[in-house]
This record gives sequence, C-alpha cells and structure tokens, in this order.
Amino acid sequence: MEAGELGSVWTESAKKAVELYVESSERMGKMMLELHERSTSWAKETMLAPLFEAQRTAGKQMMESSVEMARKLCGIDKRNGM
Repeated sequence: MEAGELGSVWTESAKKAVELYVESSERMGKMMLELHERSTSWAKETMLAPLFEAQRTAGKQMMESSVEMARKLCGIDKRNGM
C-alpha cells in the first residue's frame, strides 16, 4: 500500500468516525429535548409553560444548526431519517 492510499484510507476512516459522532450527538440531543418536555409536563397549565417551551425551542434550534454546520464542514450527508 502506497502512502497516498494509506492517507486516503485514514481520511475515510476519520470521516466515518466524525459522521458517527455527529449522528449520535444528534440522537442524544433529541433524547434530552424529549426528557425536558416530559420532566416539565407538570407546568403545562402554569405561568412557567411559555418559559419551558422557549427553552425547548431554543435548544432545538441550537442543536439543529450545530449539527447542520458540522455536517457541512465535514462533508457529511444527512441519512437515517435524522
């Protein structure tokens, strides 16, 4: 195996590792948002409901933009229905 081929194999392996990291981070973020929603469900009929909804909305927007930026920077395609 030549040095160029070895570099290509290393690059593909690193890209796959980053792809798996981004996908698992996105799944974890979605799980955390769902946990937040379940743990604050008691507040639906209180004055705190809009605050908790705003937190979830902001968290979701931050997560989505971070994942999108990571995918663009690393050249990763969105897959698996995420």
